[in-house]
Amino acid sequence: MVLLPRITRGRTALVSAVTAAMLLAGCGSQKAPATLQKQGRSSDITPAQAQQAAQAYEKGNNRINAAMDAAGISQLETQPLSTSSQAWMKISKVLAQKVPPISSANDTFAIPAQTGYPRWFLDISQRSRGGVPYPQPTYSVYVQDSASTPFRVAYALTPTDQETLPAFQRDTKGSALAVTSDAGLAVRFDDLGRDITDHYLKHLFGKDAFTTSDALDGQLATGYDLGQVALKKRGILLARTLTQSPRPTYALRTSDGGALVFNAVQVTDTLTSADGHTMASLRAGSYEAALLGQPKGARAKKFTIRRLEMFMTYVPLQSSGRKAKVMTYSEAVLSVKETSEFTKKH
Repeated sequence: MVLLPRITRGRTALVSAVTAAMLLAGCGSQKAPATLQKQGRSSDITPAQAQQAAQAYEKGNNRINAAMDAAGISQLETQPLSTSSQAWMKISKVLAQKVPPISSANDTFAIPAQTGYPRWFLDISQRSRGGVPYPQPTYSVYVQDSASTPFRVAYALTPTDQETLPAFQRDTKGSALAVTSDAGLAVRFDDLGRDITDHYLKHLFGKDAFTTSDALDGQLATGYDLGQVALKKRGILLARTLTQSPRPTYALRTSDGGALVFNAVQVTDTLTSADGHTMASLRAGSYEAALLGQPKGARAKKFTIRRLEMFMTYVPLQSSGRKAKVMTYSEAVLSVKETSEFTKKH
């Protein structure tokens, strides 16, 4: 079930700012190696098979959305999207929110040459929600773990910027080229999540490997800054740490030698009292309060909030002199814990 926080579930394009106002949070970092999905020598996924997988997902997604069938998510999705969808399903149930059906059209596929399993491909389609088309195509990564299992969706992201990406590089048989090494690229895959986080936490605009983008600067950075300011006015401190889990990273080579990269990280936010007495709060109707099981709002000495962030980033060759660009991201609240008692000072 696709439960994209900014699109499929009806979130606005400025979800970061909105979430921040509701009590968002900030970042830090811990590094772990990315798991690159490897490429073989000959593709055995046909466009017809890819189309069949996309159609099966659309049908199944709408079915479990309508039934709010959390158990069905694992049949259609895999990490990291399945983790996001499980959380959004719980939130939607608590807030009694219905999910409009989705539909896709004009699918085009980038299928890497590969042997064995897992095998995967990228589907680029024009998606609609409740009959309303998204302004930009949706990029969905489909993965099949074995011959006896179905293709499941690992990422489904819709760019917010209108910039056209370079075409994908193809071999003589027309297969796309999976990137199995980040050598020569402007950003290493193992560092991508940390570098994105440092960009907006440390205000590295114009000083690092990223060019300005609506997703990274207009949404993620602005949302974080607004949330921090709003909370400070209420006597609440905001802190974030980044845990870069070894979630699957998928990347395709672009015609200019760069790569289109899909990766994900988890961040942990803490909301605490600035003076040791003021209570932190989650607003009524917020996703965080809903996930805590208190949709009417909650107050506590401290809240610990885990979030999943999924990114689609264009990374050029380092020799090109150009910078990487985060084309879009999606965020989901995974868990919320509260600490009720203040620590006594001795």
